[in-house]
Amino acid sequence: MRSCLFLPRVSVGATVRVAGVLTVAMALGAVDAQAPSGVVRGVVRDGQGTPVANAEVQWTPSGTVVRSKDDGSYLLSGVPEGAVTIRVRRVGYLPQEREFTVADQGWVTADWRLERAPQQMAVLNVNARKDPSDGRLAGYRARLEAQRGGHFITRERIEQSGNRSLLDAFRGIPGVRIGTPERGGNAGKLVRFRSSTCQPLVFIDGFAATAADFDFESIDLNMVEGIELYLSSNSVPPALIGSRGLEQCGVVAVWSRPVQLRVPRAKGTDERRAELVKELAAGTVLTAEQVDLTAAVANGELEVLYPEPLWRTGVSGQATVEFVVDARGRLDWGTLAVVSATNEAFGRAIMEALVPVRWDAAAKGRTPVAQLVVLTIEFTRPPSESIR
Repeated sequence: MRSCLFLPRVSVGATVRVAGVLTVAMALGAVDAQAPSGVVRGVVRDGQGTPVANAEVQWTPSGTVVRSKDDGSYLLSGVPEGAVTIRVRRVGYLPQEREFTVADQGWVTADWRLERAPQQMAVLNVNARKDPSDGRLAGYRARLEAQRGGHFITRERIEQSGNRSLLDAFRGIPGVRIGTPERGGNAGKLVRFRSSTCQPLVFIDGFAATAADFDFESIDLNMVEGIELYLSSNSVPPALIGSRGLEQCGVVAVWSRPVQLRVPRAKGTDERRAELVKELAAGTVLTAEQVDLTAAVANGELEVLYPEPLWRTGVSGQATVEFVVDARGRLDWGTLAVVSATNEAFGRAIMEALVPVRWDAAAKGRTPVAQLVVLTIEFTRPPSESIR
């Protein structure tokens, strides 16, 4: 019999936790519009202080349910005057209740820290960054880490600067001159280093481009992962030395971004998730605790890429996502959502990792069923001195 831990193997600098408990709150009534009432507002966070999205907040026993937003905030209006009990619930977390006193037309602030529900978990720590383009970008990243002899323009710097072209990214680097061809021609603006009158050697993804002046304006900056500039031949690393001494006037190395996987959207997420609440209440979608055999990765592993800027800067954290695997073993992309994330890049990395994954459906007895999966990954970046 297959283990209840639905992920047999995970390749990531991460701890994976499979959550399970679900409670679905239904609105059973409403406050009389004429009765004195107030408002309760606040933020729902997890035990680490990360905002929790889509948590159910309700005054009991019969208040209307509201759900926390992506930033964990909520606003519960129409709460009756006087002592009232507020309940907060979320898949995979222990529910909480607290009593508050609400004044007519008054505001009460109620923030929450939800602790994860105890459950069986698949736990795996792999402190390494894996990337499908490691072979191509390994040299660039090693030189970026060392910061010796060159100027580096990273993806993070490109996004922060708002530059629109490759030449814009060059501006402001000491010793770089940008001009135009003296006799016209089709080439873009010329790039020269320091007092040199000849063109630098250009590499694209590790291959020398051309001995002639390179048209830098032909490169889409959105497709660039990083750029290296070496203004003199004595600073050029061995991997970027050209034939016939072409690096004498300096070197520009441009590295393209890894392939970005796109997360499909089968339906509008808000529409589909509204349907999901009804399906959970009706029992047409089950949770991990309600099935005999949990949904499992069919093709052996889930490879989550540690976001490169966060890896390089030593940022650790975690993210939780949820989604439904239907009775045919297909991921319902309309239900995929980030529950919480210490950095949005962590949540995005998990969602992208799910794109190529195939699933075995959950089962109740011998019958395949749809299951809500809650997946938490902790990204743990070891100290830089231990990475080699």
